[in-house]
Amino acid sequence: MHRLVSLAVFLILVMVAAAVAGQFVGGDWYHDLSKPSWTPSALVMALVWAVLYVLTAVAAWLAWETRRGLASVALVCWGLQLLLGIVWSWVFFGIHRLGWAFAVASLWIMAVLIVIRLFRSVRAEAASLMIPLAAWLVFLWVWCFSQWYLNGGGLGSIL
Repeated sequence: MHRLVSLAVFLILVMVAAAVAGQFVGGDWYHDLSKPSWTPSALVMALVWAVLYVLTAVAAWLAWETRRGLASVALVCWGLQLLLGIVWSWVFFGIHRLGWAFAVASLWIMAVLIVIRLFRSVRAEAASLMIPLAAWLVFLWVWCFSQWYLNGGGLGSIL
C-alpha cells in the first residue's frame, strides 16, 4: 500500500503542475499568431502532455523507490524541470514573450537531459520513461522557434 501512496504523490505533483501551467491558455492572442503548418491541434497537444506527465510521474516514482545514489539530486532536478514547464506556459501563453519562451524551452530541455542522466545512474527504467518528454521538448523547441520567427523574431522580442 505504501508504494501506491508514493506513486499517488508523484501523480498529484504532476497534476498540480499541469493544472498551474494550464491556467495560461492561448485565447485570441494565440489564435491570431502565425503558426507553422505542422502545429498540432489543441486536442493532440493535450493528449501528448497528459501521457508525458504520467510517464514523468512514474519515472520519478521509480527513482524515489530506489532511494540510492543520486536519487535525491535527481528528484530535485525532476522538480525543477516540472517548474520550467510552468514557467514556459506562463512566458508563452501568459505574457506572450515568444523569444523568452524559446529560451525557457532551451533550459527545460537541458534540465530534462540532466534528469535522464541522473535517473540512469539510479534506475534505467526511470531514465527511459523520461526520453519521450525529451523528444517532445525538442519538437516544442523547434515549434517555439518557428512561432518566434514567423511572428517577427528579432532580439527585441527576447529583451
